Amino acid sequence: MNQQKISFFPAIYLTLLVSFSLWSCLLTSGLSATEALLKWKQSLPNQPILDSWVSPSPHSSISADQSPCSWHGIKCDYSGSVVELDLSHTGLRGTLENLDFSAFPNLLLFNLKFNQLTGPIPETIGLLSKLQFLDLNRNHLNGTIPLSLANLTQLYELDLSWNELTGILDPRLFPDGTDDQPKIGLIVMKYLLLQDNYLGGKIPNEMGNLKHLTILYLDGIIPSSLGRLTNLTVMRFQENHFYGPLLEGFGNISFTIMLLSQNNFSGQLPSQICRGGKLVNFTAANNSFSGPIPISLRNCPSLYRLRLEHNQLTGYVEKDFGVYPNLTYIDINFNKVQGELSANWGASKSLQALIMAGNSIGGNIPSEIFQLKQLGKLDLSSNQIFGEIPPRIGNTSNLYLLNLSNNNLSGMIPVGIGKLSNLNSLDLSMNNLSGPIPHQIGDLYRLFNLNLSNNNFSGKVPYQIGNLEFLQEFLDLSYNLLSGEIPVDLSKLNRLISLNMSHNNFSGPVLDSITTMLSLSSLNLSYNMLEGPV
Repeated sequence: MNQQKISFFPAIYLTLLVSFSLWSCLLTSGLSATEALLKWKQSLPNQPILDSWVSPSPHSSISADQSPCSWHGIKCDYSGSVVELDLSHTGLRGTLENLDFSAFPNLLLFNLKFNQLTGPIPETIGLLSKLQFLDLNRNHLNGTIPLSLANLTQLYELDLSWNELTGILDPRLFPDGTDDQPKIGLIVMKYLLLQDNYLGGKIPNEMGNLKHLTILYLDGIIPSSLGRLTNLTVMRFQENHFYGPLLEGFGNISFTIMLLSQNNFSGQLPSQICRGGKLVNFTAANNSFSGPIPISLRNCPSLYRLRLEHNQLTGYVEKDFGVYPNLTYIDINFNKVQGELSANWGASKSLQALIMAGNSIGGNIPSEIFQLKQLGKLDLSSNQIFGEIPPRIGNTSNLYLLNLSNNNLSGMIPVGIGKLSNLNSLDLSMNNLSGPIPHQIGDLYRLFNLNLSNNNFSGKVPYQIGNLEFLQEFLDLSYNLLSGEIPVDLSKLNRLISLNMSHNNFSGPVLDSITTMLSLSSLNLSYNMLEGPV
């Protein structure tokens, strides 16, 4: 109730309210830029980066006539007035409390990001009335966000993210929406980044009056007024505690980037999320979204990255997705998507990762997928896919992860699999694959783990598997119909941690050479027909 009353204060009263003490400082200070900078330097711990900030001689006092324009991090205009102070990424320590902002009436840029500054942001920062760019992110600043920032009516970029700021976001920082030409507040703001602080309370409705805002990174409860930000193109609400349905108004905004992952959002995604055809990156992973996959995603050729994993989304994979010439990464893991994979995926030539595990997808694997030259990660595990693995699998030479486990695949492993020379992880477990294990698997010399368990493989284990010298995490051949003796070449797997060959028809002795596998910590040879002493 109080916030609502405050937000309707007349602009002239608010100007006086936030500026009275500031102009008092201005009237009593009178320091030059040189004097103000040297005075601030003296208050800081030893800063080698400021060695160029010196008086005319070691024995003279601070001179108001000496120009700081050649000092590190300082830029001036043609008249010699300081217009930029940029000490970003310098390891600067100390506080801002002794910097006299009244000495910089023409400052346009103030950038101290990626440093080790502590303490509060002084209210006197509001004296920088011409400031356009303020970046203090990645420091250890604390206290509240000064209300005096409302005086910075020419500020178009404000980044206070990754600090330790507390308190609420005062609605008086923003235009109140009662005047087409407001005189106070962050009127021309285009980029506002406040995430990863300790700010509390709700985001003020007045933020919806930032009609020029294009990039917004925030923490807090989302007000419906943000749906009025029709110029917004980038929005980040990741890794916070947002909950409830997403605002319907967001479907009327032509986003290029929208990041919503790891919250508690529920309800449906906006059906027109790709409104305007400009969407490049859409991430809504790890929430509780339900209902259909947004219809506009089917015709969204601008899409570069899409992450919807770990929600409860429904739909049909062949109907709700189209051809994406720019798409490099898609993850819809663990939703409720049905249907069959379309050959259209082979037309998304830029695709590097296709991840659709944990759904109810059926049908065959289109061979066109294995024509994707850039594809590095293919995970279709835990679905209802049937049929054989396409022989063209060897064409995806950049593939480093292949997981087709927990499906209904049948037939033999294509010998072309040996061409996947970049493969680190291969999991074909829990299918109905049969026939011998192709010896070409021994050509996958970069394999880190190999799981062929819970199938119907028969015959001997090819000795070439012993060539997989980088195999480390596990080798699992359990629950098959494999027979013959355990190949002595397996003892060459010196990095292997876990070996499971249980529930097969292996015979002969347990190899003494297994004792030379010094990295082995788990060995399971049970339920075979092995003989002799262990």
